[in-house]
Amino acid sequence: MTTGIDLFAINDFLAGSACDALRAELLEASGGPATVSGAAGAVQPLVRRVTRATMPAATRERVVRLLMARKNELERHFALSLSTCEEPQFLRYRPGDFFVAHQDGNTPLIHDDTRFRKVSAIIFLSGQSEAPAPGCYGGGALVFHGPYSGPELRVPVTPAPGTLLCFRAETTHEVLPVTHGERVSIVSWFR
Repeated sequence: MTTGIDLFAINDFLAGSACDALRAELLEASGGPATVSGAAGAVQPLVRRVTRATMPAATRERVVRLLMARKNELERHFALSLSTCEEPQFLRYRPGDFFVAHQDGNTPLIHDDTRFRKVSAIIFLSGQSEAPAPGCYGGGALVFHGPYSGPELRVPVTPAPGTLLCFRAETTHEVLPVTHGERVSIVSWFR
């Protein structure tokens, strides 16, 4: 991707059938409001409104194995030494759900455990569509912000289902409000 932001994408990280099965499993799972790091793990609905699904241990472990299998590629791309990845969060953004501009870690502004995060990883499980369609959502773009010292840069991305998108944890980004359907994704962080 040529965006002015250091992104690393692996298309077809999950094959179509594996992506569909994982999306269906996530949509059937129970869950609750996702919390915000740095706010003592509190729910902050003006900052982040999304449902974090509770998934079986076997599913969580499978996703960690898939992510760790790509660790060497990420180390080469970002010129970083990585050790492990955090337990994934399985997320459902419904209409009106969003996450304001933020950084995931590795920044001097953060003094909690997230400061050890080096690379953020997002697995997209649903597609973006202007019109309502099965397995798709509207709005909900992931928008990357350019460095504060440079020009005003906003880069929206809407990767295809099954794509793994990685970026440095200190990169400012947001999820715009979903307008229809459900934006389903998995996030984790390499340390």
